[in-house]
Amino acid sequence: MAIRVIAWGMGYLGKQGLLQIIGDPALELVGLHVSRDDKRGRDAGEIAGTAPTGVVATSDSAELLALGADCLVYFASTVGRDDEATAEILPFLEAGTDVVSISHFDLQYPAHGDPRHVAPIVAACERGGSSFLLTGEEPGFAFGQQLFAILSTIARLDSVRIVEMSDVQGYGGTDSLLMYGFNGDPAVQPPMFTSQVGASWHIATLRGIADFLGLTVDRIEQHWDSIAVDYPIDTAAFGTVPAGRTAATRWRVTAHCLGRPMIRYEKILRLHHAAAPEWERPALAKGAGVTHKIFVEGAPEVSEELHRPRGTSATPTIAVNAIPFVHAAPPGVLTQMDIPLFPPRQFGAATAKGESA
Repeated sequence: MAIRVIAWGMGYLGKQGLLQIIGDPALELVGLHVSRDDKRGRDAGEIAGTAPTGVVATSDSAELLALGADCLVYFASTVGRDDEATAEILPFLEAGTDVVSISHFDLQYPAHGDPRHVAPIVAACERGGSSFLLTGEEPGFAFGQQLFAILSTIARLDSVRIVEMSDVQGYGGTDSLLMYGFNGDPAVQPPMFTSQVGASWHIATLRGIADFLGLTVDRIEQHWDSIAVDYPIDTAAFGTVPAGRTAATRWRVTAHCLGRPMIRYEKILRLHHAAAPEWERPALAKGAGVTHKIFVEGAPEVSEELHRPRGTSATPTIAVNAIPFVHAAPPGVLTQMDIPLFPPRQFGAATAKGESA
């Protein structure tokens, strides 16, 4: 029997996730939550760019709760609305509906998250006998399963450095890019660096890696750099970005363990491929997209580079692939150290569910 799923949030990533749910033979889309008037009342298939599904988008959470779905996949952003985002999923968890989220960052490692958001979700899982997982590409796979697999091949670890590099010129997520300061004054530190959002996202990631290694974090160091270019840039998110505005950002977060810098995360985003040429660049990848590089110093030394082309995101893919596991898991909050790898469930040429190629 197919797992009955509600999709919540139809932004840039939500649409990708919705299309995957519709085509997944193990899942049945039964509900869709949207916040915008121009999407309310439309068929989910129309929003996803595929055949009609019979599921009509709504903004009425009570209507969705009454469906008694097996799982809710939360694709909406929590930026600037953490309390609201937590409140949105609590009734579902309390009613026994499992939740897979790409946005409730405090829950990636509950021991290091804000108790204001962790405690209610933990309690809701207990009351409803439901399961919760925060996953995606990052936080999630890139600094969880992928990294843990590499570290399991190391006899002695001296340090590990993880670098994420993205060309975001064609990325349409305006709200996300504003959090990183793009199209703004390079001298002004952006919300992602100065707000609790960054702490719950990136710092908790490093603490979770330290937990995997059995290490205690002595202290955290953070450095933010923003760079402008002297030419305009045409972008998907902002239109034309004038010269002198932020065109590249770099965030370096280092966890010190055993009295030395042990775990470093660097995030480099560029609005144009030529911006910040002196910063780390992909060694193998050609063209725009997202690249993760992992450098391990120790015995042996290991390096790995993984590239994904522009216009795709592993974040909603991983979340949707995780649904059957989360639905079968014991009640409670799951972390990257609790979960297996999730295989795909669609094969061959792209076709609508129920159609032959």
